[in-house]
Amino acid sequence: MKPLLPLLLAGLLSGCATYRDLASEPLRMSQDIAAFEEADRVTPPPPGALLLSGASTMRLWKSAPGDFAPLPVINRGFGGSYTTEVAGYMDRITLPYRPRVVLLHCGSNDINAGDSAERVVGRVKLYLDTLRRVHPDAALVILSTTHAPSRRSKWEEMRKTDDGFRAIAATHRDVRFVDINEALNFPGDEPRPGSYLKDDLHPTQAGYDAMLRLVKPAVGAAWRENAKAY
Repeated sequence: MKPLLPLLLAGLLSGCATYRDLASEPLRMSQDIAAFEEADRVTPPPPGALLLSGASTMRLWKSAPGDFAPLPVINRGFGGSYTTEVAGYMDRITLPYRPRVVLLHCGSNDINAGDSAERVVGRVKLYLDTLRRVHPDAALVILSTTHAPSRRSKWEEMRKTDDGFRAIAATHRDVRFVDINEALNFPGDEPRPGSYLKDDLHPTQAGYDAMLRLVKPAVGAAWRENAKAY
């Protein structure tokens, strides 16, 4: 299999890529995706669930099934992922589940790798557009990028990204934005004691507990509002 093509990257960066462009190329995380598909084969997940989608903050949210109970939860976060990959694998680890609500956290890794807020926000719009085309009643809750201490040099671009996510939520039905930095950090983004693991990047369980107090009401509201469609 060929590596990710420079031409594909150029299309992504210019904002011209489509979902099918992303899905048609072999990407970095093929083993992770194959493992998810095998798990789905062994134990088919329920349709109409809460789907956790995105990078490692989703993957590491081990308490999510209990945190969001009694809602059924499917966690398909995969560590280190970019928005290109989260969107590119939608036909394998998002769309087949017919999710009722998607909780999306992705973009921090893109920004840390040198990408721009504009391109990250554009890909999240693509993710939303694709979700809506296939499952028009699905709701989306977008989490902010994580202004973690280890990525201090990227905070300014992350704030621009979060502004773009807010704009998506403000202009699209059944889309909500939650700033998890209000739970993990003090105003000004200095970390709250005990919020991050030793890597100064990922939340501790206390960090997840604090995030949940902001995220759960948004998920619950989205879940109630599209009940008739499910």
